[in-house]
Parts: sequence; structure tokens; C-alpha cells
Amino acid sequence: MSLSGNIKRLRLEKNLTQEQLATKLGVSAQAVSKWETSDTYPDGALLVPLASELNVSLDELFGNDSVSMADIAGRIVKLIHNTEANERFNVARDIGWQIERSLFNCRMEIEKEYDPNEIKNQKNASYILDDNGFTIVSNGKEPFFSVFPQPAEGYGHFLKDKEDLQKIFTALSHTDTMNALIYLYHKTENYVFESAVLERDCKISNDQINAVIEDLLTIRVLWKQELTMNGERRILYFSRPSHKLLAVLLMTREIGYKGAYSLQSHNRNTPFFKE
Repeated sequence: MSLSGNIKRLRLEKNLTQEQLATKLGVSAQAVSKWETSDTYPDGALLVPLASELNVSLDELFGNDSVSMADIAGRIVKLIHNTEANERFNVARDIGWQIERSLFNCRMEIEKEYDPNEIKNQKNASYILDDNGFTIVSNGKEPFFSVFPQPAEGYGHFLKDKEDLQKIFTALSHTDTMNALIYLYHKTENYVFESAVLERDCKISNDQINAVIEDLLTIRVLWKQELTMNGERRILYFSRPSHKLLAVLLMTREIGYKGAYSLQSHNRNTPFFKE
């Protein structure tokens, strides 16, 4: 579409009259009318303000559909940089949701106008699964967006460490260990204590406390320091509440998810693990 056609279309999408757009730009309504009929073109100094008022980029204003990764990367960096610090993670999450929408373009109207409240109103989970990889999206209380491109060798490269993985999940299956884990996540990093404190505060029996400590060391939310104080050997533990483990726990909730999906595309024919 021509520049004139784009100006008219975008103005109408914003529910602006020619007079209202003209007032915002400091020109006459007659000038806007002439832009939309190709009788004249906006002055170069007005192009950026015009694009801003219509909430589009200059490329979109001129109908340039070519987009490079370098362009997008630069814009994302500028967008995040110009966002208030306490809103940057929310903006990043919104970008993730727009990626999910674009990956789902076979069923979604991609060209619809951006709605800044869409991600806030989106409460249901989403996933896309095909031979090129998969996504996992949560839109609950702790929303996240994860994308897993298909590796050439398949997803089974971690199987050589499966015994270590089993130890982690075995540790998390113990009730006393989970209670101690929750307790430690209420503490700051490098909270220092002796095992008797954990035993007392988490109501762990004396015959189980050593097993719980080993579990916590296995999942690496603790590290141990042995030292001598007043001639006595003491063992101190330092808490390390890991964000990586927190991510695993949040994603584990999605395994048992039984609700509706906002987007769902399941079209995979390739096995996850290759021979």
C-alpha cells in the first residue's frame, strides 16, 4: 500500500479524524487530507512524529515489509533500555508472548493492532510443538515463556547424566527435604546455620536430618564449610536458594496442567530422542 493509503488506514485504525491528527502534528486538516489523496506528501521533519502518533515504525508507515534480525534486535534493546527498570521483565515477557503469537501464525491474525493489555489478560497456558522444536508458556501467577529449538542430535544429549538427574528428583520427592527447601527459600543467600537449626525449625527428626542435608547438597541449595572453633570441629551450612531450581519447580507445575490453552499447536512427527 502507498504512503497515502497507509496514513489513511492507520488513522482510521486509531479512530482519529483528519482534524484530530492534524492538531497533534500542528498542521491543518487540509494538509492531512492532501497526504491521504497523494496530492502532497508530509514534510520530512513530520515523518517521525507522524509515525509516532500512528504508533508504527517508519518502515510500516511506508509499507516496507522487509525486516532484518539486526533491525529487530536493535529495537528490542532500545525498547528495554528506555523502559523503567521495574517494568523491564514485564516488557520482556510481553515480547515473548508476541513471539508465541508469531510462531502460531497458521491460526492467529498476526496483523491485528497491538494491544498492550493482551498479555495481562491472557490467563491460560500455551504451547507449540512441531519437528522444529517446542515452546512452553505459562500465563498464571508466575508467567514465563520458554522456547526449545530442535537440536540436530535430538533432545537426548542429557541421558548420559540420567543417574544424576534421578538423584535430584529423588531428593525432591522427600517430604522433609521439600519442607527444608521451602524454609531456605524464605532466607537470603548465604544464610548461615548448623543442622540443628534446620532440624528444629523444620521439625525434622534426628535420624532424618543427615539425609535431608545430603538431599539439599545434591540439589545444590546448600554448601558446607567445616571449621574448628574453640578447639571443637563445627560444620556450618550456607544457603544457596537457586533460581534454576525455582524455574524447574515452576515448569513442573505445567506437567499437571489441566486447564484451557490460549494457543495450542501439536504437530510433531519426530521422536524426541534419536538413536
